Amino acid sequence: MDNVMFLAMIALFWGCISAVSLPAGALLGIWLKPPHKVTSSLMAFGGGALLFALTIELFAHSLHLSHEGHDAWIVLATVFGALTGGILFELMNQALSSRGAFLRKASLFKKYVHRKKEKKAQMMIQSLSRIRFLHLLPAESVARLIPYVDIRHYDPGVTVFSQGETGQELFFIVSGSVQVIRESEQGPRVIDELGAGDTFGEMALISDQPRSATIRTIDEVEAYILQKMDFEYFLKISPQMQEASRQLMAERLHSISVKDDTFRKEAQIWEENALKNFNRLSLPVTSHDLEAEMKEQKGGSATAIWLGIALDGIPESLIIGMLVISAAAHNEKMSIAFIAGVFLANLPEAMSSAVTMKRQGMNFRKIFYMWTSLCILTGIGALIGSIIFPPDPHGAMRYFISGIEGVAAGAMLTMIANTMLPEAFEQGGGTVSGISTLVGFIVALCIKLTGQ
Repeated sequence: MDNVMFLAMIALFWGCISAVSLPAGALLGIWLKPPHKVTSSLMAFGGGALLFALTIELFAHSLHLSHEGHDAWIVLATVFGALTGGILFELMNQALSSRGAFLRKASLFKKYVHRKKEKKAQMMIQSLSRIRFLHLLPAESVARLIPYVDIRHYDPGVTVFSQGETGQELFFIVSGSVQVIRESEQGPRVIDELGAGDTFGEMALISDQPRSATIRTIDEVEAYILQKMDFEYFLKISPQMQEASRQLMAERLHSISVKDDTFRKEAQIWEENALKNFNRLSLPVTSHDLEAEMKEQKGGSATAIWLGIALDGIPESLIIGMLVISAAAHNEKMSIAFIAGVFLANLPEAMSSAVTMKRQGMNFRKIFYMWTSLCILTGIGALIGSIIFPPDPHGAMRYFISGIEGVAAGAMLTMIANTMLPEAFEQGGGTVSGISTLVGFIVALCIKLTGQ
């Protein structure tokens, strides 16, 4: 029993050592605010070091045991475990991210905002499919409008703009209705009513003249807005937009309005074509998008963020515990290659994530406590791993342990590929992330060669 507790304390020590870079990295990130190039370089470096640790300490270990005992089932158990671990990690990561845990990492945050923009854009295409003016344009051209269109809501009885004002926007009515009011010597007079699928504001933009009428909402109105500068840009590059604008001007001047069942069928066909073209386009996530989403989240769910961080650290902590008892059982020195890989991977991850959390509105104390608690949790996980797993398994237990090692390795490998390397590439570019990953791998190799 004394030996078990002694090994458990050693596992606790190594677990905490591997994760002490988490609170340290959080402090460095908040205090120093390193440039993106530095953070991405460290992130890729840590990813490379952790990749080496996974390759040698886990996958190569299974290959060695399989070759030594001429037992291919050990490798199969590891492979099956790795697939299971990767899938479990991804499912749990998505579940936590849906509750706000994506805020823990810049790459997950950006991915969340990108998916949100895509869903919003698809909804906009469905709404724009009811705009008659846009039916004269190719579906691909309309899909390209999406990043330039804003959404605006108006209460009943609100004046959208007044006659004589300078025109700066084009309006597409998604829902609701408005009155077109013309001022004259006899006073204001309603000359038309517009509803869902109609467009207004184009005359002032096309003719470069003041607004020719006042627009007032009748009920609640949702409208899509295209700024004058963007409208003029599309006019220059699209002959179809020019023709559509001329036809709309003619309709407006002659008060022509066509509403029938044929239009609804055309709208459905148009929407399908527009969505096909939209799927071939990319929607860039800008810094403005990220800042807007941060304000909307207002701190997010601290519990979900903490659980997300813990999800990243649990697999590696169990492996540390298993490595400690395995080294003791074979009377070998504890290899610090895996410890070093985890330590080096944790440092830049915490630096980047802490900055994201700070920008998102979390206070310094909460951020520091979250990362410190994870350091302690990693140590406890290593302690538990050293107690519950046998030091020198044989028979069916050997397959089970290989499977558990595979689960941990698969989860960690999925985490590296899902967050660390993409974030390093996005912030630092291919050259920085590629070379840094290679250097991290080589440094971990050198640590292994020291024979520690």
